[in-house]
Amino acid sequence: MSSENYETTPAPLAQVEAADPQVLPPRDPRGGNAQRHGILSEHVPPSERAEYAAHVAHIREGAGASTYLEQRLADRAALALWRLDRVARYEAAQVSTAQRGARASIEKGSEYGPEGQAVKAWARLAKVCGLSVEQLRADPQWVEAEAQRFEGYAAHFLRWASGGSAEGLTDGEALNLGAALGAELEDREARPADMVRAMMGRPARRGEAASIEEGEWTYEPGELPGLLTFAREYLGAEAGAVLGELAQAEGRRAARIREGLREALGAQADALALAALPPPQTLVQRSFNTNGFVVPS
Repeated sequence: MSSENYETTPAPLAQVEAADPQVLPPRDPRGGNAQRHGILSEHVPPSERAEYAAHVAHIREGAGASTYLEQRLADRAALALWRLDRVARYEAAQVSTAQRGARASIEKGSEYGPEGQAVKAWARLAKVCGLSVEQLRADPQWVEAEAQRFEGYAAHFLRWASGGSAEGLTDGEALNLGAALGAELEDREARPADMVRAMMGRPARRGEAASIEEGEWTYEPGELPGLLTFAREYLGAEAGAVLGELAQAEGRRAARIREGLREALGAQADALALAALPPPQTLVQRSFNTNGFVVPS
């Protein structure tokens, strides 16, 4: 089959110059392919004809068409609406396909384009939360649960700053609060052996002080009251302020988690929105000159 198209392939120059300017050359029948078979086709497939006939009848009735001319105009309106519906269905299918591709690229960890930006945003969020990217994407509610967890730690530190006790903590609360308070005491040059004595009520055994220094100590609920008492004695008048600063740090972490979720969801939404747009080459505007040849606008 010839690749020429009557709209895009001009006739030889000599033929054009010799032609009678008052007589137009016959139209190449291939030029109507889009109208007969493409998305703008006026042809109604057999599978659509019953539905189309009902559509035309509704349009005629709605327009109150009674004369021949009115019915013809109503029929043209019915056809135009039918074709517009066809285009809408095509666009919806294209958008759905493109967005599925974008989601697949994000799940595969694409490094480029809008999908790559979404992947990086999810990775940053996972680092702040301490959860896997797969967990977060599968259920973003995990993120809010993490934010609330750190807000809970902040509330404990605030209560301690006001003189409250460290009794009644869960295992998770003791582990995280103890690690934060222990690290703060170490930064202020408190001796790990003294911290062990305060928590355990006995001298530190071999390796226990080193376990605290290396951040490997597993703080348990029964150890936190002693650690808090030691912190207040060691910090003296500064104890309330230091505990208040720890509360603020936990609150900031909760805020970073929520901001990270907004960023990740926003980047993913942007990637899906951009996937829904036509490719750049189809957005280039073109116009037609009077001979039907395509020229840049």
